[in-house]
Amino acid sequence: MPEVSFAQSAQTDLLEAWSFIAEESFEAADHVLEVIEKEALTLALQPLMGRARPELNKEVRCWPTSAAYNLYYVASDSGITVIRVLHHARDVNSRLF
Repeated sequence: MPEVSFAQSAQTDLLEAWSFIAEESFEAADHVLEVIEKEALTLALQPLMGRARPELNKEVRCWPTSAAYNLYYVASDSGITVIRVLHHARDVNSRLF
């Protein structure tokens, strides 16, 4: 089974997202993280599903989750490494990568 790993930057993004959402609801915050993790596992099965984002980095791909967050990741033979988890409304540029 393909592996999913979260880079330190992605782990920080997840913690920030959880903290922000948890200000209103712990349950909602937990749910968002569960959705992101589940969709990352699905993405690892077919890592080329995500759109290539060469303007960010030549290896970076992006996948919009159903939780209003985009997964920015790098595919490998063993699965994916999620490098950032950013809200879909966020202005994204190469400095973040």
